[in-house]
Amino acid sequence: MINAAPNTDYKGELVELDAVEQALAGLREKYGTVPDVQTKEGYALCKKGIRELTSYRTSTDKLRKEITKPHRDFIERVNNYGKDLIEKLQEIEQPLKDAKQHEDERAEREKQQRIAKLRERIQVEILSYKDTAVGLDSNALAELHDEADNINTDGYFDVTKEAEDAKAEVLQHIIEMHGRALEKERLAAEQAEVEAERRRLREEAEKREAEQKELEELRRFKAEQEAKRSPAPQPQPKPEPEPAPLPDAAEHKPLNASRLSAAADSYSKSPAPASKPETVTISRSEYDQLLAAQAKLRALEAMGVDNWSGYEQAMQQLAA
Repeated sequence: MINAAPNTDYKGELVELDAVEQALAGLREKYGTVPDVQTKEGYALCKKGIRELTSYRTSTDKLRKEITKPHRDFIERVNNYGKDLIEKLQEIEQPLKDAKQHEDERAEREKQQRIAKLRERIQVEILSYKDTAVGLDSNALAELHDEADNINTDGYFDVTKEAEDAKAEVLQHIIEMHGRALEKERLAAEQAEVEAERRRLREEAEKREAEQKELEELRRFKAEQEAKRSPAPQPQPKPEPEPAPLPDAAEHKPLNASRLSAAADSYSKSPAPASKPETVTISRSEYDQLLAAQAKLRALEAMGVDNWSGYEQAMQQLAA
């Protein structure tokens, strides 16, 4: 292929075009204003202008093509030559590009596989702390928080930022659970204290009720004894108010069983009175109950029940 451009004197080629340009001034002066074509003179001038301007236009276009033809042929040769060179260069370049693309795709697949494994590690090694925290008390959550705070995120490479975010998420989650656990434990402790106080009050009430029943039994026993000694009918006593509870000392002081037994034996072995008392016929079981109740009363008095602040009032009520 011939690579040299055509040797052309461009100034000489443009001489004829320059002549057209010089004629433009006169043509614009003659035909620049459209005449009144409704008149005969105006119509004739319009036709003349069209013929003259059309001649200039077609000749100028023909001249343009004649001047540019050598250059257009050269441009076409250059384009074909360049296209051929480009195709040959592409034959060498394309295998290199294909190889590079294949390697880039392989490296990208390996990178994505590596990132997927690292993200699995994040799930197992970091985010799993959230599952571990379920059901733990406040102390165990505090220990778990310290353990999670020591998680090392340096080995997560491409997803280091994701690992750091996951660690921060886990720490915040444990902190919130720890706060809720503390509140739950505080409420449980308060509830336990309330239940313990209720049990204590219930036990004290049951104890006072038992003591009240025992005092009523003693009162009935004494009344029966007095009735046997004085068989004359007596008016029915009015309902009496409940006696005051035993003082703390008498309330919690244990009875000495040996002294109770000794008092009962002493009563059973006491000598009979000299004069013959009035007799009352009762059943053997009632008689045994009276003896046991009397022995119990004497045992209580021997242990200091007569020093109780309500003892005198109770005796007054029995005598009424």
